[in-house]
Order: sequence, then structure tokens, then C-alpha cells
Amino acid sequence: MSLISDQSKACINDLPNEILEHIIGLLPPYKDFKNCMLVCKRWHRNVQNVIKHKKLDFSRALRNFNTEWEYINQTFQNNITKRYSHSACVHENSMYVFGGCTSTSTTFNDLWKLDLSTRRWQRLLTMGRYPSPKAYASLVYYKSNLILFGGWTHPSPYPLYQAWRTFNELHVYSIDENYWDRVNNSTHSPLPMAGHTATVHKDNMIIFGGLQEFKGGSNDVWCLNLTSYMWTMKETSEAKPLPRYGHSQIAINDDHLIILGGWGGHPNLILNDDVWMLNMNGNVWVWNKIAIRNNQWAATHLWCHPACKVEDFVVVLSRNPDSSPTSLAYSRWTANSQIGVNQRRRDQQRPGSLRPAEAANSAAAGPSVDRDVNVNGRRGSFTSRQSPVVQEPMNVVSPPLEQLRQEIVAGINPAPSNRRITMFAFRTDHPTWKIREKRLELLRIMEERIRMLNGEDSQQQQQEKPKNQQPKMAMFVLDISEVLENGTAQWLTVKSIAPGGPEATILYSLVFGNGELIMFGGIRKEPGFTINEREDAENPSDTVSNSLHLITAPPTSI
Repeated sequence: MSLISDQSKACINDLPNEILEHIIGLLPPYKDFKNCMLVCKRWHRNVQNVIKHKKLDFSRALRNFNTEWEYINQTFQNNITKRYSHSACVHENSMYVFGGCTSTSTTFNDLWKLDLSTRRWQRLLTMGRYPSPKAYASLVYYKSNLILFGGWTHPSPYPLYQAWRTFNELHVYSIDENYWDRVNNSTHSPLPMAGHTATVHKDNMIIFGGLQEFKGGSNDVWCLNLTSYMWTMKETSEAKPLPRYGHSQIAINDDHLIILGGWGGHPNLILNDDVWMLNMNGNVWVWNKIAIRNNQWAATHLWCHPACKVEDFVVVLSRNPDSSPTSLAYSRWTANSQIGVNQRRRDQQRPGSLRPAEAANSAAAGPSVDRDVNVNGRRGSFTSRQSPVVQEPMNVVSPPLEQLRQEIVAGINPAPSNRRITMFAFRTDHPTWKIREKRLELLRIMEERIRMLNGEDSQQQQQEKPKNQQPKMAMFVLDISEVLENGTAQWLTVKSIAPGGPEATILYSLVFGNGELIMFGGIRKEPGFTINEREDAENPSDTVSNSLHLITAPPTSI
């Protein structure tokens, strides 16, 4: 056997750039990339090319809906507690998570760091003046600091009748010093709020909306100078978004931001298709409403599904539209704290609080029902499983279907009656009961025809699915590349739904790392309080999650 001299041995530097970049691209795009850039100038250029291609590949994957779900199995002991309505942001190689709450009326004030290279959690034992335990606060990154503002805390069962509380505390966490510092608010500062949003623009943090105690939703715009920590309430144009909370705020550039979704505090004010852009030039900041195209492909429940910006796209993770309707814990955040109940009561007592169209819909729906909500979980409100509203293509309607539609529309408003109806939901002799049956039949026919157009076996495949199969999350993408030019945006047509997604989840956090979307925590499918699910309903804590899921582009080959 001949011996090979050291000079004839091949090494990794002998590989072509294409192969070397492919190997580097298999590493986690965080600390490993930084270490590779320190090897030599050639490796530095190769890593930069890999980062550039990863961004392009991920944007292309979002546009074509060609993404993959990855579940990070966390079996080690030092794992983060299950939570929802927490705050999260990303800086370099780490994702930081603060606070949140569980289903047992408990809020946290702990700070956790996820190493995105190793996918391991670490609870930071910080020093300084800790923030109050709270959820639904805003958390942003600015110059090696985390800026935390606002939030609310659950009412505790003991003592009885303890009210929920919101905060206007401003805390700054120094990442380098591992230290919390509370900044004393000036005399001119925002009211205590929760469910607001915040983004950083140059040296300012811009806050919009939020739920304020005994006032409801807000549409004020506040600016915090991050060098002097002075608050300023900005004057805006007369045309502005409705008051809301639970929305998403996206920074476009240093002078523009957009807000989308949110909840106005009333069941008829879930603002799914409401997108506005704020121009922050001049003394008076101007709001402009964005025209949205392809609303039939829009995500639903944008007040409990956060949005995240990736290049020229806004990504929202919501329930798979092809899955069966399910009763989600959309009211967990408001029901346990009585926020939503108090807000709805104020709206009902306030004269003229509903728009004319909303008042007509409310009158057609019949008298409202006052449901008993108990934070301890012994009692619960019965929730109906509503069929999804399917937008009907123009070329699908046939004469019998259109005739059925006309019959339904003609019978929507029955003759007025002064007689008060009791136990309305259980009456089958009322004319509205027959109208509901026709509506359900219309929705079933429309849904079946749309599935047939998509090449699916409509009803038979749905019956063959296992009953315990949970609906999966789907990705919805809003293209905002033309927002600054002509004030329009469009939802991209959902071409496919990536397999392996988590169960339907709400009130989670969604942030963008290096070429990947990171989804953490939230509330999973809520039991429907039916007879067969009564046993599961007694364990509501199982619905709160600490799962970690990633959305990435599929690997490319050379």
C-alpha cells in the first residue's frame, strides 16, 4: 500500500465555491455563520452569499407557498413554562420571551432566552427592578436593550372580586448587563394599556391602540424618544383607524408603518379586512387606508393571530381553511379577565354604539344572551359550531342555488312582533329556524361545489377523516410591495398548505429569525363543552402550549 504524502491530501478549501456554500448552508444560520466568517476572506464572502441566497429562497418559498414545518422537541428539564399572550422579539442569535399567562389566572414576569443555534431555553436570572407580572405587553429591541411597555394582569380568585389591571410601566432590560431598569414616566405619558403594538423607527418607539381601563379600545398614537425616554402624543389626521386592540403593527421603513386586524371590543367589530398605513412625516401624521385585493384568501381572526413581516410580505398563521370548523378559545384572553364582558356591556349600554349595518345584523340575529363566565372553569358558556363562510365564485352559482339564496334573503327579516321570545335557541316552530336550515343547506352546497372545483372528493372524504383529527395551521401571505407606491396590497392565493403544522392555535408569538419564522406558545383547540368532551373540558390547562415550531424553506440541491 502506497503512502500518501501530506501535500497530496485534499481539504475543504479545495472544494469549489458552490459546494462549499452548500455545505455552509446546512449549518444553523446564527453563531455558526459568524464563526465561519472568521476563518478567512474567502469563507467570509461565501457566508455572505449563503445569507443572501437564503433570504431569496425564503421569499420565493413564501410566494409559492412551498414551505416546511419543523417541530423542535424539547424534552430537557430547563424548559419554558406553558403560556400565551406573552411578548417576544429576536436579536441576533436569540429570541427573548417575557411574561404571558396560563389558564389558571396566573401571569408571569420572567424573562427567557432561546438560543436559536442550539434551540435550547435559558431562564435569565436578572437583576434590577423587575417588571410586574403581566401579559399582552409590547417588547422591542433597541441598541442592546429590550424595551417593555404596558400589559395587563389576570384577576386572582383570591380575594374575591379582584379587578383586572393594566399598566403603563416602562422597563428597559440591558442585554449586556443583564439588568432591568424602570424608567419613571413623565407627567405626560400614555394611560395604562394592554394589547397595543409597538415598532422602532430611528430613535423612536411608536405605539398605537390598546385597551385602556374603563375606556375601551384606543386609536391614539404615542411616540417614545428612546434616548431621552420622553413621551409625545402625536397629532394625526381626521381619517384614522377605529379604536382597537390585539392588532398587528408592521414597520415599513423609518417613516411608515401599517396596522392590520384587531378587535374593537364588540363581537361585530373584529377588524379582519382593515389595514391602514401611517405616514410619520411632518407635524401632523397622516393615516391612509390600504385597499386590499383578493380578500377571499385573507386570514381570519386577525386579533388573535399575530402578523410578521418578511421582506415584502406579511405572514399570518391561521386555521387551515380546508379543515372542519372548530370551537377555539378566542375568548380565553377576555373571558378569564372579564375584559371582553365589561367592554361588551359598555357597548350595549352606550346609545348609538353600533353602526347601522351592525345594528341591522344584531336585530336580525335576535336577542342577545348573557352567558355566565367563571374563571375557575366550573361553568362555561355553550358555544355553537358555526360553519365557515365560503365566498362563492361567480361562475359556480346555478339557478336552483340562486333561487334558494333569494328565498333566504326574502325571509331574513320576519314580521315584527312585540311578544318577547324566551329560550329562542331551542324553538323549532319559529320562522327563523327554517331560515337557518336553508342557510346551512346553502353553505353546504356552496362548500361542496367549491371542493369539487378544487379536485377534492367533497363530503365522502370529510366523513372518512378521523373524528379526533385536529385542524392544522395554514400560512396566509399579504403582499405589501406596492403599499408605498399606490396604497394597495393583496393576499396571495393559497396554493398549498404545508404538512406537519401544529394544531389550531391562537395568542401565540410569531417572529422572524435568519431565514425562518419562529412560532411559540399560545392556546390550542378549546373543548366545545359537549357531553362527549366534558372530561377534556375539566383540564383547560392542557390547551396552553409551550411548543416551538419553525417555518423554513425546503433545502435546495446543487
